Amino acid sequence: MPVDDLELDRDGVTPQPLTPAPARSWNPWLVGAAVVLAVAGGALARWWTLPSPPREAPATTGRPVASTDVPLDPAAHLPPLDQMDPYLRTLLGALSARPELAAWLATDDLIYQAAWTIDRVSRGNSPASELRVLAPKDEITTARAGRTRRLTEASYQRYDGLAETLASVDAGAVATAYRTIRPRLNEAYKSLGQTESSVDVAVQQALDLLIATPIPSGPIVLIEGKGATWAFADPELEALPAAQKHLLRMGPRNASKVVQALVQVRQRLQP
Repeated sequence: MPVDDLELDRDGVTPQPLTPAPARSWNPWLVGAAVVLAVAGGALARWWTLPSPPREAPATTGRPVASTDVPLDPAAHLPPLDQMDPYLRTLLGALSARPELAAWLATDDLIYQAAWTIDRVSRGNSPASELRVLAPKDEITTARAGRTRRLTEASYQRYDGLAETLASVDAGAVATAYRTIRPRLNEAYKSLGQTESSVDVAVQQALDLLIATPIPSGPIVLIEGKGATWAFADPELEALPAAQKHLLRMGPRNASKVVQALVQVRQRLQP
């Protein structure tokens, strides 16, 4: 739950009812359901860069998920950190047959990708440059009126497969997978320089932040932002952390599916 790094052209050309949003550069990123990706699958969105004010990490609610007092399966003998890819492909591949998950599992350094994504989302940031294999193939489309644009249903539909993947994964299986790989995932998280906390706390923060995303029921309207970028017309939406804004760009229906899946995962991860 980054998105397309998109700058829109403002050349005064007569608008069309439905047009691909013109772009100068693209930069796919991971979003929304990044936490579920870390333990069960992927959530990569592709969008444009919208400036976000710096924000502090969200406060956690309750105890951290998968607390250290939760015993791990003593029979689980995890490979070393740099040999986790084959193990993860087998463990996580059994959770869903969706192609979105298979595409991510075919990449390398999965445990590091997951840890880095959790770290970024836990602080409200967009984990740009990772997991590009999951970027939507189609361009965004907008309905244009004057100097504003409205996201279209076709743009939302680019994320239907991703939302369905997340909704199809059993939350209990996700929790079991997380607790199984947690020691190595925590090692990878610590390798990022996060020595003052644990991956449990970061997962709790990431889940809390994404679940708290305010999902509008109506169309998402854009206005001209700074430079050659576009911003949300609603100032409250524009002030959200980048991770929440990227989740919104999946559209209300898909964003609601993702949030519902994350709620179920958080419930199963509570000690």
